[in-house]
Amino acid sequence: MKSVKISAFKTHIKGSIQLPASKSISNRALILQAITKQLHQTETSLLNLSEADDTAILKNALFSKSGRINIKNAGTCARFLCAYYAATQDAEIELYGEARMSERPIAPLVEALRSLGAEISYLNIEGHLPVHIKGKQLSGGSITLDSNVSSQFTSALMLVSPLLSGGLNLSLLENTVSKTYIEMTAQVMASFGYEPLLDFGSNQITLSQTYTPKPIESYTIEADWSSAAFFYEAALLSEEAELTLSDLKLPSIQGDAIVAEWFEKLGVSSELVQTGIKIRKTNKLPAANLAFDFTDYPDLAPALICASAGAGIAIKATGLSSLVHKESNRVLALQQLLQKLHIKTESDGINYILHDGLQRQFYHGEILSTEKDHRLAMAFGMLVQYFSLVRLSDANSVIKSFPYFWEEAAKIGIERD
Repeated sequence: MKSVKISAFKTHIKGSIQLPASKSISNRALILQAITKQLHQTETSLLNLSEADDTAILKNALFSKSGRINIKNAGTCARFLCAYYAATQDAEIELYGEARMSERPIAPLVEALRSLGAEISYLNIEGHLPVHIKGKQLSGGSITLDSNVSSQFTSALMLVSPLLSGGLNLSLLENTVSKTYIEMTAQVMASFGYEPLLDFGSNQITLSQTYTPKPIESYTIEADWSSAAFFYEAALLSEEAELTLSDLKLPSIQGDAIVAEWFEKLGVSSELVQTGIKIRKTNKLPAANLAFDFTDYPDLAPALICASAGAGIAIKATGLSSLVHKESNRVLALQQLLQKLHIKTESDGINYILHDGLQRQFYHGEILSTEKDHRLAMAFGMLVQYFSLVRLSDANSVIKSFPYFWEEAAKIGIERD
C-alpha cells in the first residue's frame, strides 16, 4: 500500500496557525445564498468562504439546475442538495457519489421530502444514492423525522423551508444526534432573516415563511473549531506548546468550541486574545476516569481520542453512534488503528470506545490506513508528536475540510516525505 511518511522534528512548539473557515457554516450559507437569490433576485456576499473540497463541490453544484452531479463522499452536500433541488422548481438533477457515499443513509430525508410532495427516485439501491430529483413547489406542513443517524437531515429541511408554500413544523424522534449542528443551522438562518423556533425539550422545530423584506448584503464565516482540535492534540502531545489559533471566536455559533473546555481537562489551556485563541500545554495532571460524550460533537472524537491515547490518559468516549455513518466507519477505524499502535482498546463497535493509553509494544512504522477519511488522517498524523514518525495512507484526504493542513502542520515541525 502506498503511504506517506510523517515526521516530527520539534518537541517544543510555538507559533501562529491559520485555521480554515468553517465548512459547516459555509455550506449552510451557500444554500441560503441560493435561496435568497431565488426569492429576492439578489445575492448575499459570503466573506471568508471555506476552501474545503466539500464546499467547492456544493458551490459548483448550485450553478446547475439539470444534469448529473458527483458529490464524491460529501454527506453534507448530498443531504443539502437533495432537499434544495427537490424544492427548486424546474430543477432536474441526478446526485451520485463514490462507493462509500452510496453506503451512507439518505432515506429518512427522502421520505420526509416525499411527504411534502417531492419527486425523488432511487436509481440503484433503495434508501441510498444515486437519486433522481425533479424539482417542484413543495407544500410544507408538519412531518416527523428520524434524526438519530444524522442531524444533516434536519438541517437540510430547515434550510429549504423558505421555499415551501406553507412553512414547516418538524417533530424529531428521540435520540437526536449532533444537536449543536441543528442549533448552528438555526443561527445561520437567523442571520439571513429566517427565524426557526427550536424546542429540543419537546423535540419541535417550527419554521414559517417570514423573513426580512431586505436581504443582508454580506455574511462572514467563522474560522473552524473542529479543525482547531488537531492543533490542541499536537499541543497536548508536545513537551511544551504555545500556539495562537488565528481568527477563532468565543463565543461561537459552533458547538465544537467545547474542545477548549475538554482539552483543559487533559492539560491544554485556552486564552482569548486579540488575534484568536492562544493555547498552552499546562502539564496539569488530568483527573482519573475521564469520560466524554460525543453525541452532539462527533467531529471532535478522532482528535480527542487520539490525543488522550498518545498522552497516556485513559478515557471513555461515548455517544459515537453517528460516526459509523461518516466518511468511514470511524468507530471501527479508530479502534483498529489504535490497536495497530499497540494501544489496548475496548468498544461495542457502535457507541463507545475506551482505552487506558498504555502502549504494549513499540510501533514500528506500519502503514495506518485512514480510509480516505480526512479527520482520521489529521488525528493520526498529529500522533507523530508522540511517535516521531507515522506512516499514513490517504494523507491528501485532508482537502475535504482543511486543504492546507500539512502546510500549517509544517509550522510546528511536522513534515511529509
